[in-house]
Amino acid sequence: MALYGLIGFPLSHSLSYKINNAILNRFGDHYVTFETAPEDLFAVVSSLKTLSQGFNVTIPYKKSVILYLDHISDEVRKIGAVNAVKVEQKKAYGYNTDYLAIMNLASGKKINTAMILGAGGGARAAAFALFNLGCSKFFIFNRTKEKALSLKSKIESWGAYAEVVEGPKNADAFVNATPMGMYFNDDALLNLYTKGNYKTVIDLAYDINGTPLSRMAKDYISGIDILIEQAALSIEIWKGIKVDRKDMRSALYGNKG
Repeated sequence: MALYGLIGFPLSHSLSYKINNAILNRFGDHYVTFETAPEDLFAVVSSLKTLSQGFNVTIPYKKSVILYLDHISDEVRKIGAVNAVKVEQKKAYGYNTDYLAIMNLASGKKINTAMILGAGGGARAAAFALFNLGCSKFFIFNRTKEKALSLKSKIESWGAYAEVVEGPKNADAFVNATPMGMYFNDDALLNLYTKGNYKTVIDLAYDINGTPLSRMAKDYISGIDILIEQAALSIEIWKGIKVDRKDMRSALYGNKG
C-alpha cells in the first residue's frame, strides 16, 4: 500500500481524491488531501517525502513548493511552477503535468494570441502550454501588478511577446487561471470575459455542474477535463502505468460522464 495526496489551501472544493482513488485504490493505494496552512508547508512536504510515494500541489503553493524539492524537471525550470511531485528514497522530484494536460487538450487549435486572467502557477503552465503550441503573444490581467510583471518576464524569457494590461484584450484564447467561477466572483469573471472577443476558452476553474464560462463559450476546454488529464499524467509518472481517463470521469459522473 502506498500513500499519495494533495497539498493546497483551501481544499474543500477539491475533487482530486475522487478521480485519483478511482485508479489508485485498485493497487491498494490511497490518495488523501492535506489542507496546508502557509506556515506548515515545509513540515507537510518534509513528512510526505518520508511517508508518501508522491503528491500533487495546488493553489497557492505551485511556485513556493519548489524551494522544498530536491530535483525539478527542465519544464519546471522554464515554467517556475510544480503541480506533481514523485518521491523516491525520500527525495522529492518536481514535475508540471498542468502544462502537458493543457497542451494535450488544446492540440490542433490555432491559438496565436492569448488573454490570460491570473498570474499564478496555473497561469504559467497555461502560457507555457500555449507557447509550445505556437502562441506568440500574451496579454496578462491580474489584480496584483507585481505578479503580472513576473509572469510577463517569464513569458519573455521563452522568446514570446507579453503585455500587462488594465483590462481584457481581444485574442484567440481566453484563459481563466484564477479560482473565479469556482468559489466566487461569477459576475466579475463574466464581466471580464464579455469585454473581449475570443475563439477558445481555457478554464482552469472547475465545478462538477459547470462554471459560468462553460455556459457561454462555444469552444471550451473545461477545468474538469484539465483536472482529469493532469491527474492521469501524474499517476503515470508515479506508477509507470497507462491511465484510462474514462475511469476517472466515471468517478465524478458515473455512466453520465
